[in-house]
Amino acid sequence: MSDLTTSEKLFIEATLTTPKIDFDPSTNRFIISGNSYPENSLKFYGPVLQWVQAWIERHTPTKDTLQVQVHLEYFNTSTAKVLLDLFRLFEILYEKGQPIQVQWIYLAEDTEMEDAGLDYQAAVKVPFELVPINE
Repeated sequence: MSDLTTSEKLFIEATLTTPKIDFDPSTNRFIISGNSYPENSLKFYGPVLQWVQAWIERHTPTKDTLQVQVHLEYFNTSTAKVLLDLFRLFEILYEKGQPIQVQWIYLAEDTEMEDAGLDYQAAVKVPFELVPINE
C-alpha cells in the first residue's frame, strides 16, 4: 500500500472481511461498501482514519457537497467504533464550513442496520440521511 497520507485518492479493494473504501476528493465522493469484520479493525481502518484526518487538515472548504455513502451489509462492534470516529472527522470538516451529506444505505428489512444508522444520525452533527433499499 502506498503512503496513504499523501495520495490524492484513497482506494482499497474489498475482501471477504473488509469493505471497499473509495474516496476521491476530485469528485467529492467517499464510499464505504461491503462487509466489515476485519480481524483487527485498527490495523485496517487506522490508515484510513489517518488519511481522512490529513486530508481534512489540508482541505479548504468549498461550496460543493461532499457525498459520504456508507453501504455495509454487515459490520462488527469494533467497526462500529471506527465508523463513529470517521463520522466525527467529517463533523470537524462540516464545522469548518464544508457542506456534507452522509447517506446510510441499508436493506429495508434490516432493522439492525436501520437502528445503527439512527444511532449515528443522533451522535453526529452532519446532515445524515437513512436510505432504505430493496434487494
